[in-house]
Amino acid sequence: MVLKFRYLLLLFALVILIPSAASASPLQQGNGITLNEQLNVWSTNLNNTAPKISFLFSAIFTIMFLFGVVRLGYSIVTKTGQVMKGSTGLLIWVPITFFFIRILILLLFTTNSENVTLLASDFIQLISAASHSTVDWMISIGLVFYLFYHLIKHPEFGRWSKRMWVFAGGLTLLTFISPIVLGAV
Repeated sequence: MVLKFRYLLLLFALVILIPSAASASPLQQGNGITLNEQLNVWSTNLNNTAPKISFLFSAIFTIMFLFGVVRLGYSIVTKTGQVMKGSTGLLIWVPITFFFIRILILLLFTTNSENVTLLASDFIQLISAASHSTVDWMISIGLVFYLFYHLIKHPEFGRWSKRMWVFAGGLTLLTFISPIVLGAV
């Protein structure tokens, strides 16, 4: 059922995109267009169809999400475990996929050959900053567990506080060493 639905959406996308791409093909006319001019024509056509593609892309993922919601409601009413598993998977992965495809498209249209290295450097700095904040949270949670350990003398809280501190130390080392090692490669 889901596979047929995907093929139907793909067919719908092709029906919308093929007429606009076929109408603007100057190489078929034989008027001696250079490669740069042809690339400019294709780029212009892509930019003209981008709003349609964006709307279609959003509509497809919205329909998939709503389909997952309906299936989840069906599985709750009929108490069908397999349908519930599939619908919750759909409800989890559709927004994540939508988000990452949007970011990929944004990066695809905004990066060029000059700023690819800047993008990689910014990505390394983003991961480094995220790991620094994760270390701060791990140390804080470890302190809370340590206080719980001293408050109620439960050994599990003591073990968890030590684990949090050890992993925070390891993550700190990785955060400081990894950019140096990866930068040297």
